[in-house]
Amino acid sequence: MTVRSAQLSIGTAAVLIGVGNAGGSTLYIHQEPNSPHDIYLGAETVTTATGFQLHKGVHQTINLPEGVRLYAVASTTEVLYVLQTGGR
Repeated sequence: MTVRSAQLSIGTAAVLIGVGNAGGSTLYIHQEPNSPHDIYLGAETVTTATGFQLHKGVHQTINLPEGVRLYAVASTTEVLYVLQTGGR
């Protein structure tokens, strides 16, 4: 099993936040509760209008199948904390 952690700067262009490892991965993500804006998750084409909204201060667990890529965007620069586990 692999473990990866990161603090990613998310802005108006889609940022790759995780790729499912062989056998799948789990992403644990969160944003600071005092951040001014939410972050949005989705495919490479994600926008603030089409993405899955990650509210400020919320911790989210995402099961990421092998090879699947997850991206994030925000309306201003925000920090996203990511912990990825799993894979062979």
